[in-house]
Amino acid sequence: MTVAAALTTEEREVIRRAMSATFQFFDFDFGARLGVAPEAMRAILKRWPDVNDAEDSSDVSLAINNTMNDLLHGVGISDDEAQRITGASRAEMYRIYRKWAESRGWPSTGVR
Repeated sequence: MTVAAALTTEEREVIRRAMSATFQFFDFDFGARLGVAPEAMRAILKRWPDVNDAEDSSDVSLAINNTMNDLLHGVGISDDEAQRITGASRAEMYRIYRKWAESRGWPSTGVR
């Protein structure tokens, strides 16, 4: 399964923008918070949307899941920040996150 299989073009763009924004919020704790090294995130973003998130433990899956989880629940961006960063509200980000998780057969979102 790829990101493209589960999400619309617009939804994929919201996730890509969120993943790009991680560099604004995390520095020394990037890998610890997101489960992937900054170099891995850059590589994923360079290939986006041609990435494979089929495996739960893949860098792509971890990057998507942990980015959305941390921005919504960890550092907890505001609605204004969400709109500025991703072009979507927090509610829309969460809807997209849930859609992505449910398409994987996950009963909930969050750290897996």
